Amino acid sequence: MKKVASTLLTEEQFWDIIENSNKGQNLEAELSKLSEDEIWGYSYWWNYFHRKSYTQALWAVAYVVLGGCSDDGFDYFRFWLLTRGKAVYMNAIADADSLSREFENLTQDEYPEWEDVDYIPKAVFEKKFGKDFYEAEREIEFGDRAYPKITFEWDGDDEDSIRKVCPNTFRRWWGNDEF
Repeated sequence: MKKVASTLLTEEQFWDIIENSNKGQNLEAELSKLSEDEIWGYSYWWNYFHRKSYTQALWAVAYVVLGGCSDDGFDYFRFWLLTRGKAVYMNAIADADSLSREFENLTQDEYPEWEDVDYIPKAVFEKKFGKDFYEAEREIEFGDRAYPKITFEWDGDDEDSIRKVCPNTFRRWWGNDEF
């Protein structure tokens, strides 16, 4: 019988790991403290919240700040968003335009995309337990992994439509050369 990933770590524990990771900088060390089951639970919540952030408003914000945003770029943007912690993430889910302030907090060497942070659980799992991540994953039930369908209210060729979705972000970050 497969283990149900959502029961292997609580949502609160997931966010504690993120908070303790210093915006992802120490995520490998934090995940190294976990048991096998807890890593699967972490992976469940990581993917759950990543899917939940698949919204047209967040994509508009990413599009503005990054000067365009592909499917992959939007994934990497949402990985970065998760590392910012629960408060920033939840505020962005409620109001994507709230991220306009978060970009002000980035240092010169930070960029609001982070592809590699998604690979850390796999690397930690394989190093710590000496097992193939994808083979072991077959024993875990993750439930529905489908992404929601997005209906776009904006078009990359129509600045006014983007401005309507994220006016604060558009006003501050449209055409920026900081990222």
